[in-house]
Amino acid sequence: MKRMNVALFRSLLGLALSLGIVTALEAQSVSTEVQKKAVLLEEYTGVGCGNCPDGAAMAATIKQAGGDRFYIISIHEGHYAETEPDYRTEWGAALLEQAGDIGFPQGSLDRVQYEGSTMNANRGSWTKRAKALMQEEAEVNLHMEASVDAQSREMNIKVEYCYPETFADEFHLLNIALLQNHVIGRQNGAGDSYSHEHMLRDLITGQWGDTLSALQPGQVYVKEYTYAVPEKVGEIEVDIRNIELVAFVTRTTADVLNTTGAKPRIDNLDEPMALSASAVDLGAARYAGKNFPARIRNLCNDTLKRVEYAAEINGQVQNGQLDVVIPPYQELMVEFTVDDYEPLASNEVSVTVVSANGESLSLPELQYKFTGPMPISSDILYVEWETDDCPDEVAFTVKDRNGRAVYAQGPFEAGSGKQVLKDTVVLESDGIYSLEFSDSWLDGWLEGDKGSFKVKTADGKLLGQNYSVRGAGETIFVDLVKSTNSETDRMESELKILPVEGGLRILNPDLSIIRRVQVFDMRGALLFDKVMDVRDDVFVPFTVKTVQIGVVKVFTDKGISVTKAMLY
Repeated sequence: MKRMNVALFRSLLGLALSLGIVTALEAQSVSTEVQKKAVLLEEYTGVGCGNCPDGAAMAATIKQAGGDRFYIISIHEGHYAETEPDYRTEWGAALLEQAGDIGFPQGSLDRVQYEGSTMNANRGSWTKRAKALMQEEAEVNLHMEASVDAQSREMNIKVEYCYPETFADEFHLLNIALLQNHVIGRQNGAGDSYSHEHMLRDLITGQWGDTLSALQPGQVYVKEYTYAVPEKVGEIEVDIRNIELVAFVTRTTADVLNTTGAKPRIDNLDEPMALSASAVDLGAARYAGKNFPARIRNLCNDTLKRVEYAAEINGQVQNGQLDVVIPPYQELMVEFTVDDYEPLASNEVSVTVVSANGESLSLPELQYKFTGPMPISSDILYVEWETDDCPDEVAFTVKDRNGRAVYAQGPFEAGSGKQVLKDTVVLESDGIYSLEFSDSWLDGWLEGDKGSFKVKTADGKLLGQNYSVRGAGETIFVDLVKSTNSETDRMESELKILPVEGGLRILNPDLSIIRRVQVFDMRGALLFDKVMDVRDDVFVPFTVKTVQIGVVKVFTDKGISVTKAMLY
């Protein structure tokens, strides 16, 4: 790649076009109160690095947990970046030299140099360092906004900043980075259509930033810049629809004091309504929830506010509406919600977006396939579980089908150390429940002495256990089917259950409409599950190894009948 020697020119241009420092604003967006800082990860990567997609995924997970208090700049530099396509910039070499090359993927958190090490750390340290830095108070508060003209590519940037308290240092530098998302290209370990995110394209304020001086505590300042967004960096096109800005203040060239970001408003760009949607893994082998996660990316220059969709669940169609706020060319994790449905042993759900902001669309279906909840006959659960060394991130919650918490423990006080617990949970009535073992930081129960859980029913059935809880945690879905003594399941019906060779016969003298039949053994294992629509007697075929008592659950137009029966 030809490295254009324009760093000094751009730095001087940015300074020349700065409109200076204003000591008073009629209206301001930056806070004058002490706040917790946002954290900056400068991630060093390269197309030739096979492990770098895992580093990017780690950074994305921290971003999901940290929200607008965590920012990423992805810098292609080093020998793994000496590739085609070439995503390097003129700025990366000096940044990597300062941070220290320890092996890819690597990244520095707030340019902090820890004792006995470099600024850069491997990806396994990022989450822990980010958590610690987020507990610090910001020395300077920041707010940034920007707009870009689609025709001239001229961008106007405004950064407001305020030091809420007295500070000792006088040499601070304001840095503004131009980034680009959704750069599709080759990546070792991820194929030829990898989406590169937060890619550094330019440092608008030069290699080390724009000097801030004559600063007074409690005073709001503003700096404004006019910048021409380049058509290309090297041979790589810069798509203004996918750019973002990150601004941060450093003490000299290191020690980031605070960070903020902005997605520029795009003027003079008129595009038709368009979006993309992709299904997100349900995160559970067994599922019975009513929310189906997806990512929606707005592909037009209007804010996306309403999405209408059709959901087909085991052949039954429902319609729904999603109220959202997705700014132009940005992406949001959403959940498509459906009404009650009866999960089968094997389930298929498809969701199709049919319109956005009232305009019809034609998009591919999103597909979800899952096994139904684990059937149980005991309403008493014994739960043994331990947190890791971050108990303030860990929780155990039991929810009913409507998402109402019927039992909850955690999170616990920060710094209280590992918690070891034994809980007894009594489920209120028959129905579907979710047992949620969660981690709010999405990094699992792996900090220090690892956490774990084990769940059994009162009759000894193991529902689940995990001695290495990862990511957001784990959810177990169960379907409680007790006996006919359950008031919630009792119905006025003349149904009779007769054991016969090879199964059961259900006699239906009052001609109820039988919608579905399930048969469980006394351990809760599902022997038979079929959806039907009949007004006659029904034969239910199945086989068992030994004679035993089982549970028969019949869904009719008059209610639900739950009956114990002998299984041959």
